[in-house]
Amino acid sequence: MASRDWYRSFADKKYLISTSRTLLSHDFIQTAFEDAAMYWAKAMSPSSLRLMLDNSCTLGLYIQDKREDSESGPAFTQIGIARIITDYVTFAYLTDVYIQADCRDLGLGKWLIACCKEMVEDMPELRRVLLLTGSEQAKRFYKEQLGMNVVEQCADGLVVMSGRKADLQAVGRKEKTSDPV
Repeated sequence: MASRDWYRSFADKKYLISTSRTLLSHDFIQTAFEDAAMYWAKAMSPSSLRLMLDNSCTLGLYIQDKREDSESGPAFTQIGIARIITDYVTFAYLTDVYIQADCRDLGLGKWLIACCKEMVEDMPELRRVLLLTGSEQAKRFYKEQLGMNVVEQCADGLVVMSGRKADLQAVGRKEKTSDPV
């Protein structure tokens, strides 16, 4: 599948979200997996990480470096990730959503999830999107951003959230109708 890119500029900074596997920083991902904010993950062997990434749709979030652009274009440093385990046709499992601490509260998380939403909405026969989460804040966030609902409460405090294609598309319609004229 061809990679997709989204660009955004704000506060005099340029950002990129890309599905290109060649841009992914394995060092960044391993560090993210060791961060307490990703309590469910842990660093893994380089070969396991490569296999995991090769079998997922991974959206990397990057900030443009201040240094000079190279001959091949601007240089970007990874600051976030979201991973979708999918068959690209009927099913998607959203996991490993993470933005490094100094880049949070800038709206980048909403943008990252909007790009994930766009990816799964493009799946021709999407039946369901699933995710696991443990916080009330995250439950509200995924309900607002993806139209997902809790379908099961697990014994360890996690909840399973699910949405169908119509749920995701309804979020976009609600946003459009709520804009002032």
